[in-house]
Amino acid sequence: MRRRILLLLLFVAIILPTSFILSQYLKVGFLLGSPYAFWSGNTFKGIEYDIWKAVSQEIGYQLEVYVLPFSVIAPEILTKLSMDVVVGGIHMTEERKKLYDFGTPYMDSGLAIVTRSDIKWDGKPESITFGVKKGATGETIVQQWNQSGKKVKYVSYVSNEEIITNLLIKKIDGAFFDYINALYLAKMYGLTVQEQLIYTTKIGYISLNKELKSQIDKAIQKLLKENKIRQVLVSYVGNY
Repeated sequence: MRRRILLLLLFVAIILPTSFILSQYLKVGFLLGSPYAFWSGNTFKGIEYDIWKAVSQEIGYQLEVYVLPFSVIAPEILTKLSMDVVVGGIHMTEERKKLYDFGTPYMDSGLAIVTRSDIKWDGKPESITFGVKKGATGETIVQQWNQSGKKVKYVSYVSNEEIITNLLIKKIDGAFFDYINALYLAKMYGLTVQEQLIYTTKIGYISLNKELKSQIDKAIQKLLKENKIRQVLVSYVGNY
């Protein structure tokens, strides 16, 4: 009887895929926000989702999705998360590099100014009205402009969604957005992205699992070399 059981187990091991028997999951926390990671109806999608689906396949893991608010990237919260990585268009600023263990960067971005397409902006901050998100970098930049003697008009909003709405209904003329997000908004709503960026930066992932970091970095480097990450970006934002 014992021999029959052993033979049966051996048969099952042969006919079932290895991934079914030894399922391993890459636990990825996605910071919610288009075009990086967002809901479209009942479907979760986005640039980061597509990239990390490819990364998980490269290392032979199954992707396990966790949807998170941006506030979780506070260091005291991150340490309590039982995940492997956290992603979502995270700018690898010098300040953040001191706080987090970043892996290989895989996108170039920065901070861009977006304006309505029906206005011709001369590049002077005083000549248009900006919409800024409370507490965000854009608000700080406008305040610095005013402290330097410029008279820049601006309105503060709670969310990016409010800013976009007020751009479309022409209550404001311009706003500050992550560069990749700006390209996406331009494609979606016909807005204009100014060529000169306020600053440039790399986008990468925050590693919470040191044992997997090397494998993940190798997978990202392979996807970059094969131009697959750029293909994902272009599918969402057009020319990049």
